[in-house]
Amino acid sequence: MENLIQEVSAKLKELGVLYQSKRQLQYGVLAVYLLLWLLSSGSLTTTIWVAVGAGLGWMIGRGSQQTS
Repeated sequence: MENLIQEVSAKLKELGVLYQSKRQLQYGVLAVYLLLWLLSSGSLTTTIWVAVGAGLGWMIGRGSQQTS
């Protein structure tokens, strides 16, 4: 059981590093998230506001990460 936990943890760390290093993967994940949001909410206006908020949060997060 402990080996399984270590293997899963190692795989999750690899996926995290891959996600952080691949810009296209980040855009793809964001696009899927927004599509799911649109399908679940049914409101294009709300989806646009969520996209703006996610984009601003992403830009602020990247800015603070670059200055550190």
